[in-house]
Amino acid sequence: MPSWGIHLKLAKKINKKLNLDNDLFTFGNLIPDVDNDSIYTRRDAHYYTGIKFKKCPNELEIDLKKFLNDYKDRLKDPMILGYYCHILTDEFYNEYIYINKWIQDENNNVVGIRCDNGNIIDVSSNFRELLKYKHGDLEKYGRYIYNSEELFIPNNINIILTNSSILNDNFYSKENIKHRIDYLNNGEFKEFNKLSNDDIKNKNMYLLFNQEELDKLFDDCYLYILNKLK
Repeated sequence: MPSWGIHLKLAKKINKKLNLDNDLFTFGNLIPDVDNDSIYTRRDAHYYTGIKFKKCPNELEIDLKKFLNDYKDRLKDPMILGYYCHILTDEFYNEYIYINKWIQDENNNVVGIRCDNGNIIDVSSNFRELLKYKHGDLEKYGRYIYNSEELFIPNNINIILTNSSILNDNFYSKENIKHRIDYLNNGEFKEFNKLSNDDIKNKNMYLLFNQEELDKLFDDCYLYILNKLK
């Protein structure tokens, strides 16, 4: 849900506290966004098991209890802790957006999106239309992070491959891992995060958020994750 720029920045900041293997922990923070040829879907990898979000029943909660139960004997592993941080991040951002940005009718159907400038976008005819607005803002913020900070990019493929058997059912194949490491390091990820001319001219041109709100959301998420890890 948040972009990889957000996940990578959180991984770097959190690992300053944890001091774990950087490649394993950082790679773990990207695990749930599985590739198309994985035997798992992104929905499965994020533990969306069908539990409805109480204040917004059209959306689903991440089943943290199921994740913790599945990995209860492996939670000290850096890759699994990174995985846990990713879904905690998604849960935190989801809840903020569902409560503060989604507008519901009397039947709890999401019918609109609240923009930062006070405007309302009508999505009553196409509920899924709202995803592109949410992802658009968070991808732009991720590009802002990528271009303004030095992020750690996992690249030690050998240690990641050796440790990957700790995941349930080995759902990340060697091919998946090699593809991801290659994507992150061969220039494709850098190209994806390249700022457009509009981005450069309008650094703070978000739709649902503003820069200050996104910065605070990041800081609050960081504290939320540290508290959960205790």
